[in-house]
Amino acid sequence: MDTTQTAEREELASQLVEVNRGRASFYRMLAQLYFKELTAEQVKHLAGMDFSGMSGDDETIAEGYADIRRYLRHANGGTRQELACDYAHTFLAAGNYETFAATPYESVFTSEMGLLMQEARDEVYKTFCSQHIQPDESLHLPEDHISFEFEFVATMLDRINDAILDGAFGHACELAQVVSDFHRDHQLNWIDDLCDSIDDVAQTRFYKGVGKVTRGFVHADTEVIADEIDALRELADPAAA
Repeated sequence: MDTTQTAEREELASQLVEVNRGRASFYRMLAQLYFKELTAEQVKHLAGMDFSGMSGDDETIAEGYADIRRYLRHANGGTRQELACDYAHTFLAAGNYETFAATPYESVFTSEMGLLMQEARDEVYKTFCSQHIQPDESLHLPEDHISFEFEFVATMLDRINDAILDGAFGHACELAQVVSDFHRDHQLNWIDDLCDSIDDVAQTRFYKGVGKVTRGFVHADTEVIADEIDALRELADPAAA
């Protein structure tokens, strides 16, 4: 392998690491938004963010950011409480007796009776165990909560980066395949139904925007995942490229 090829491989590896860091950060941001109501500090932080240019070319993400930005433009002393009430209404069904809440558990959207702790939870739990990853048991929440699923992917992306930086491209590819399978089987299969429910139930433009950003990002990541696997295969076996 000549110097040019070596430089190209190093550049490709560096790009993958940088992209994965951004993806992991985004997954963790979404996980926080769905896990519990926002604090006053989080609301203040979001209100001060510049969302321009963050959506790339994705129209759904751009529309979601526009909703979030327009809502937070008028943030005041009562914004945190309003968002807390909408979080409870949208995701916990508090005071919601007429519509189907956007309960953020995969089992609710994929089981025949719309119940918690069904087959999806068992499958997610097995996947977590296979990678020696476990949510905090003290939280007493089923593993197929959307926040745990997003955090799982973020953790796997961290591990992929560790493998890339160690030059273990074959192992990195194996981990990326785990992400691909999980993304297909436990995100793409219910994210549209969840986001549809958020749009129907949420009372603030903020959470409607969060649903749009979530939908756009999860779908957009499908292509990123496939591209990463191709790149890692090339790095693992240059002769096969």
